[in-house]
Amino acid sequence: MKEKTRDSIKKCFKIILGLLLIIVGVCTYATWYKWWPELLTLIKGILGLVIILIGLMFVFIGFSD
Repeated sequence: MKEKTRDSIKKCFKIILGLLLIIVGVCTYATWYKWWPELLTLIKGILGLVIILIGLMFVFIGFSD
């Protein structure tokens, strides 16, 4: 009985947290025009590093086979 109650509390917590995150996400998209240039600058700065890390991941996967 306690496990069912505990599981239902965890499930409710996850649902509430998910809904809160959705609301915060919608609020940030409502003001996207204010931070769009900074986001593009961030993406341009990170793109090279992400490509290097993806390449390293493929190399490690190749060696592990």
